[in-house]
Amino acid sequence: MSPLRLYGVTGHDGGDVVLPHGVELVRFRDLAAAVSPTAQARPPLAEADVEAQRSVVGAVFARQAVLPAPAGTVFRSSDALARWLELHYFALSDALAFVEGRAGARVHVARRAESTLAAVPRAEELAIDIDEAAAEAFRLFRRHAVASVGLRAKANTPAADVAAASAAYLVERDRWRVFADVVAEEARRDPGLLFRLTGPWPPYDFVRMQFGG
Repeated sequence: MSPLRLYGVTGHDGGDVVLPHGVELVRFRDLAAAVSPTAQARPPLAEADVEAQRSVVGAVFARQAVLPAPAGTVFRSSDALARWLELHYFALSDALAFVEGRAGARVHVARRAESTLAAVPRAEELAIDIDEAAAEAFRLFRRHAVASVGLRAKANTPAADVAAASAAYLVERDRWRVFADVVAEEARRDPGLLFRLTGPWPPYDFVRMQFGG
């Protein structure tokens, strides 16, 4: 049996799960793991593999709850994967129930560069300033989310932004518009800050799979 690259775990109630070409399901009871064959037990992780991961997880997420696996996760066989699903059945089932009907949101907050031109403060002062402003906004956003987690500033933060802070939120899908409106209102309250909301995403920031045992 060939090794299998794991993209994510979802529920399976007997209905069809629409998957990209070449992706199949390994089932255990009412769980299903989305996988594709791979030639190596530990293949190198290329950018194309990361994009494939996002594509498969996104396809499942468009229709139902999904637990994304870390990119590059490989099981040596379908039997090994089925045993892992059995061993972690209850934890995976509980996690799927928790993310059901919910989506990930990421909010990035930055101080607009033009708002700092007059004083030209030091970089460390800007960092403190943005952290304080972001912390206040993030406390507000948490009231409209099921869960939240702080994120490290991303390397792709727009160059025009002097400093940035980021956080992820798990939001009820049917209240996404409310959450977006709250972020937009906070942005209007302080024109010196730039707020960027992205999503809805699969719950990447709220899933931590265990592969021991």
